[in-house]
Amino acid sequence: MDRVTLHEEVLSLKGKICSGQLKFKCRDDYIIQQLDKVKEEDDGLIDVSTVSPSLLILLDATNGAERTI
Repeated sequence: MDRVTLHEEVLSLKGKICSGQLKFKCRDDYIIQQLDKVKEEDDGLIDVSTVSPSLLILLDATNGAERTI
């Protein structure tokens, strides 16, 4: 996944969780914590090295679910 797409997906996921559109039972706090650890580089896009493996799995799972709807 390229940085631009990953950047957009991270921001989208955080927005959906914070707005209440997407819930993960009791895991919202953990996921927000993982999202908060994501840092930006000087160009304004996220630093891929700060995205945890568990967050990448979650992004793949939630985006796959959205594509099937």
